[in-house]
Amino acid sequence: MNRLMISLLACTTLAGCSEAPDQQVLSVALEQQPFEHRIYAKGELEAVDATTVSVPSSLRGPQSLLWVADNYSLVKQGQVIARLDPQRQQMDADLARFEVDKLAIDIQLQQQKDGNVVQQLQQDKSLTLTESELAQRFFSDDPRVYSRIEVIDNMRNQEYLGAKYDYLNWDESEQSSRSKAEQQLIALKQQGHQNNLDVASANLTAMEVIAPSDGLFIVGRGWNSGAPMAAGDMVWAGMPIGQIPNLTQMKAKFHVLESEAAGLKVGLPVEVRLDAYPDRLIQGEVSQVDALAVPKDKDSPVNYFGFTVTLAHTDTSYMMPGREVQGQVIVNQIDQAISVPNQALYQKEGESWLFVKRGGRFEKQRVESGERSLNRTVITQGVKPGDVVALTEPKSQSSGQGAQS
Repeated sequence: MNRLMISLLACTTLAGCSEAPDQQVLSVALEQQPFEHRIYAKGELEAVDATTVSVPSSLRGPQSLLWVADNYSLVKQGQVIARLDPQRQQMDADLARFEVDKLAIDIQLQQQKDGNVVQQLQQDKSLTLTESELAQRFFSDDPRVYSRIEVIDNMRNQEYLGAKYDYLNWDESEQSSRSKAEQQLIALKQQGHQNNLDVASANLTAMEVIAPSDGLFIVGRGWNSGAPMAAGDMVWAGMPIGQIPNLTQMKAKFHVLESEAAGLKVGLPVEVRLDAYPDRLIQGEVSQVDALAVPKDKDSPVNYFGFTVTLAHTDTSYMMPGREVQGQVIVNQIDQAISVPNQALYQKEGESWLFVKRGGRFEKQRVESGERSLNRTVITQGVKPGDVVALTEPKSQSSGQGAQS
């Protein structure tokens, strides 16, 4: 009896296993229902118009930010809202002034050196001229007094003294040119350091950034960090360090993952809600979409598309620059359509298909697909309401039939 029961149980188990592959597949029944494709994005409010606050354009070279006014602080026209660190400029000015003074001393030393050289040349000329006159006065070619060799030596001595005198004359004239060239070279070096001194001195008079108008000061973001500027950041002439926005008209700047931006284009309606006031709906429209997806953070491999939304209205009581917002871009809306989860749709070589239940098994059914959202795809042909489709590939189907959509 026990053996018979064991045999019956084994058969039942085998029968159940033979039906398990299709019966155990997760499935869903199709029905007509509204289809909606929305893109969800995060961003913040910005002013449509704003006065840019920049580092003085007269500055030369990189500067270090010493202090900047608090973010979102109220400022008055003419108020100092940022200061640059003058330490480096003061050091550059002192060093340049030292070099200018040092080269001024070098010019005096060169002039004295040149004077000494000229004086020495004049003394050598006078001595050579005297020697030449003496040689001519006491020269004699009388063979009774001097031998022939001595006469020749005396004649050569006179020629030598004459040539030496001519050389000293030439060297004296050339010394003037050399002296002038040396002094001009020192003067050029001095002028270069004087230019550096002028630049550093001019920079020291432009170490403050002044508010161009009354308003709310918003600190700009650093060139390499993406965070609001702070003391120690490097800035350059004309570089924006913030803005004073016109608060009467706001826009929203959003970022969306590159993989989720399908269908995003100018003109689409957008529903915007502030994180701080989620119950207040603001209507908007996409007015600009970036051409390329780029990382939001410098070292991040994830790319985002940026896009701008023009808002239907601005309420200055709670809509302020910098406030975070959530946006839903309405890409498409269909009143009634048959749609399936994206995981249920398979595509390969231009064909699309679903696994539709026929009797007790799931069979491959070619379909035509239409609009697609992040989660679902509209099926325009090939299935009807009430059909049951598999959410995963049934085990009864051979593996590797196609790529899942």
